[in-house]
Amino acid sequence: MTQTPAPWGTGRMEPYAATVTAPQFTPVIDPETQIAVIVDEHGHTVEMGGHGTSTTGLTPTTTTPGDGSGPGGATDAASTESYDQDQSG
Repeated sequence: MTQTPAPWGTGRMEPYAATVTAPQFTPVIDPETQIAVIVDEHGHTVEMGGHGTSTTGLTPTTTTPGDGSGPGGATDAASTESYDQDQSG
């Protein structure tokens, strides 16, 4: 009778590292401002930090050989991607 070998990864397994309990945060709507706020398990508002904005764009570039008076050779096309991100703290 042939025995199937154990999968190779099982020999590398070990117990999970010790963990700590993370505080519970809940998003709620502020009844006065109608804006979402985050509160902790004690009902205190938690500041989550700023969130920046970013923009991205794709700029196509095309080159055509010849002087334009007649059919030319091959056309080459490429594009350049730009990415800008605000620095917020």
